[in-house]
Amino acid sequence: MELLKRLKKVFLLVSAALLLAPATYVAAQGLERAGLPVLLDGNFIVADAMNAPFATTPGPGRVLEMNVMTGDIGVMIDNPLDGSSAALGLTGPWKPTGVLSGGIEGHAFINGAAQHTLSEFYRDGTHIRTVRPITAPDLSEGFGAMPRLLGSQFMPSGNIVLAVCDANFNDPSVFPPVSSSLEQARNSRIVVIDPETLQTVDTYNAPRDRRWTCMAGIIFGEDGMYVSMFHGATVFVIDWEAGLGNEKKPGKFKRNHLNKRVNRAKVVRVIDMYPGATHDDPRRRDSMRAITFDADGNLYGTNRARATEVDPGPDDMRHHVIVVPRGGDRPVGTLAMDHGVQIIAGLRTNRISGPGCDYVREDPDDIFPDSFNQCDFETLYVAASGTGNVMEYLINSDFLDGPDCRDLNMGCAQPIASFFGSANGMEDLDPRMLMRAKDAPAK
Repeated sequence: MELLKRLKKVFLLVSAALLLAPATYVAAQGLERAGLPVLLDGNFIVADAMNAPFATTPGPGRVLEMNVMTGDIGVMIDNPLDGSSAALGLTGPWKPTGVLSGGIEGHAFINGAAQHTLSEFYRDGTHIRTVRPITAPDLSEGFGAMPRLLGSQFMPSGNIVLAVCDANFNDPSVFPPVSSSLEQARNSRIVVIDPETLQTVDTYNAPRDRRWTCMAGIIFGEDGMYVSMFHGATVFVIDWEAGLGNEKKPGKFKRNHLNKRVNRAKVVRVIDMYPGATHDDPRRRDSMRAITFDADGNLYGTNRARATEVDPGPDDMRHHVIVVPRGGDRPVGTLAMDHGVQIIAGLRTNRISGPGCDYVREDPDDIFPDSFNQCDFETLYVAASGTGNVMEYLINSDFLDGPDCRDLNMGCAQPIASFFGSANGMEDLDPRMLMRAKDAPAK
């Protein structure tokens, strides 16, 4: 009898351990991986959606590391939904968007737009597990169903926030062929994910502001969480600490936080590209895809704008980068307004790259001051599907766009280096989110 009790106790303990363990979790890596290629702090990782007609080789999507010192490709993270390592029974395209690294043990967390997934990877690109947040549409709705996961970011608390975008990405009645109804705008939100369990623990829902729409980029500043509105031409600054529940305890999460009337985001202020314009002004569509800060807190964001006052076609649109000074509420400058620099979805500042430094030191047009030879300053990296690559720009005020850039395509900011793409003898990409690779947080 005593033996049966002991066996029963062992059985219950083993059963509980199996139930609590993630079914797709890969064992921790040991010394056998030491010294081999991994995502390195300071490099970039960029999501390549591999969509035609931008990508040389259309495919399910992948994530590439960009070595900022050499310009070469580093670690490549392939589609985790390829059948052999498929999770949750998912197979088919991935279409990665948000790319984060430097989480627990330095792991990367990458969300996919095709099937509303969030995947965790080791620093060498090995897949660990994949989940579908509770905002995911039913699998029967097919690939690319709305809403989609776009941008992502680590919170100061260590949790992950994901931008959940609901919109129409195939609206033939307008150009660009994207739009957002009021109901879709209300359904767009930000979800909070616990990185240990990958469960949704809270949400930020739409405030009472019609400029809130499908969102894409998320960054954290000294005065709140900055969220770029894809179809709103605005950046909402949100008090990220207001309204959160007991977010470190997933069991306390109230599912009704998904209700659009509950847990509304508390807005601190709104940076508006078109102050005074109505919420449905066509200039607001397909605008703020990505945002980033420089070291001084100045804000950079994408904005797709008309080059003429007539109804726009592909040749009448300019997708450029706006510059907003720290604490400001409107742009004071732009860059990257050349016609070819279209469909910018990734944007980040970092130290100047090796190729960029070489160009500045060679100074073929004799335009750079001698102080630039030290190569000890920040630059801006821009991922654009229209060029199929990532470009690097100076952000010194002397090298922003000139006043004649819009009309004559002259006097526009020019890149000092480019990465990937046919211009560098590589494949053209369909680059999306761009993030700096980071090491694991200090313990």
